[in-house]
Amino acid sequence: MLHNLFSRIPAALAVAATFLLAGCGGGGVVALLAEVGTGGTGSPIAAIGVVTGFGSLIVDGVRHNDTGAQYFSEAEQGAAVSMPMTDVMLGHAMELSFDAGGNITSALMSPEIVGPVSAVSANSVTVLGTSITANTEASLGPVTSFAGYASLADIRVGDRIEVHGLLKTDNQGKPYFQATLIEQRPAANGVRLSGVVSQYNAGNGSFALGTEIVTIGSAAISPAGVSLANGLMVTVWSDSVPAGNVISASVIRIKRPAPANGKVMLSGPISSYISNTSFQVRNVAVDAGAAAITPSSASLDNDKYVVITGSYDTAANKLKASSVTVSANASPAAVEVHGMVANFVSASSFTLRGVVIDASNAAFSGGTAAQLANGAFLEVHGSVANNAVRAATVQFIAFTPGQAPNGSVIEVGGTLSAYDPKTGAFTMNMADGSSMSGNMGAGTVFRNGSAADLVVGQPLSIAGMFNNHALSGMAVNIQAGQSATPGIMQMSGIVSNVTANSFMLNGVTIHRNGVAVPGGGMMGGGGMMGGSRVNVSVELVGGQYMATAISLIGG
Repeated sequence: MLHNLFSRIPAALAVAATFLLAGCGGGGVVALLAEVGTGGTGSPIAAIGVVTGFGSLIVDGVRHNDTGAQYFSEAEQGAAVSMPMTDVMLGHAMELSFDAGGNITSALMSPEIVGPVSAVSANSVTVLGTSITANTEASLGPVTSFAGYASLADIRVGDRIEVHGLLKTDNQGKPYFQATLIEQRPAANGVRLSGVVSQYNAGNGSFALGTEIVTIGSAAISPAGVSLANGLMVTVWSDSVPAGNVISASVIRIKRPAPANGKVMLSGPISSYISNTSFQVRNVAVDAGAAAITPSSASLDNDKYVVITGSYDTAANKLKASSVTVSANASPAAVEVHGMVANFVSASSFTLRGVVIDASNAAFSGGTAAQLANGAFLEVHGSVANNAVRAATVQFIAFTPGQAPNGSVIEVGGTLSAYDPKTGAFTMNMADGSSMSGNMGAGTVFRNGSAADLVVGQPLSIAGMFNNHALSGMAVNIQAGQSATPGIMQMSGIVSNVTANSFMLNGVTIHRNGVAVPGGGMMGGGGMMGGSRVNVSVELVGGQYMATAISLIGG
């Protein structure tokens, strides 16, 4: 069996409970990169890239079948843990492994930085001595997405953020990250930093990542058998607060493209360019002298965003490229999302697969903007604009959940009408009067409660794979305190722009309306803050959206 992309994934498979969520299948959507899509010959054993869409998993414009994939998150300190596929976001950095047919077997979400913001400017923020910029230029790579913020300008000193991004070097030779996703995180002591090792000193057990000094101490180093050295790309975790610019490492992971020789897919900005036979991408040496370059008129140079396939030599850390696709304004920055409408407020505010969509200026096919509603299944193409996707085209695939394509991931909300705790079988009634049945298996993830909290009459939202008119392999959000009342909309998602009187959810300003938030106050402590996941009951009053109930979504 082929190994996973990075050594972290096999460890997670050994220590984490098996978690299987199914996605929708499909072939490659970029013809020029069809050889690395689902099935066919020439499939890679591993890939690293940026999530640019959903409908299966779309990484750098290429669709990969994730029907049998296991998803893991490395966002927190310690070993990677299982995560629902529905938690994957646009801009996430993903490390993938494939079977011989090109199907994803494991997917690891792995951010570059987690820590407190120490400085902000008009164009960047600083975390752990490292500058982080937002990208709005599609030709330079995926445009930056935000979660918990509306834009870079909303980030404040002291905020704890999670950053996914591309390592670059500025004109003074200093490393920085061009973010693909910036997410606000709850306050905590642990930090995470990635970069290229310099000033390695085996004698005193330390090295530098940019301006930060990392002390090794008794830190666990993976993969086993690989020694630290200058020039290696690493990720460092620490369970403690840094002392000035000194980080005491708890875990150090050396990031190598694959544990074995084989075909890989790699995306990122070109650096250290000398010629087509000598440059780097993600700290990997690349020889593209014999590669097919697409488009044929494109040239290679520093800072150009490319998607490369080729044969990887582990010992030399070198990729012999067979194809190089140079990013243009339409790809891979263009976003493609297949999914079921949820959290519908208007054509300018609804979600697909958790992605906020603004379709107010989109061209529609198969239906009209007036037919948008919760439960409709759509294919949307557009571009990222801060914390939403501005849709250019919207195609209706189905108008009700029961008409959704087999093998697709859907999210439905309603009230539990039947549940068997022994078998996990359930039925829920939806707002349109129809029902949905399925099974909650051993791998089901519950939020805001557990299976023990499921009772008839409980409002829920459920996400999972739809096959033969049934849901399976799900994430269940128990909407405590919410009720199915005529005129009341149910919304969920990640909040931003939180004040004492209002907040934003899915691009809509919602007034608190005096509603208390269980677990704490409006901001700070155990209450709601930017980046919090919430369930909200909303009523439209005098043209304003007023909350009637708010609850935090726990893990």
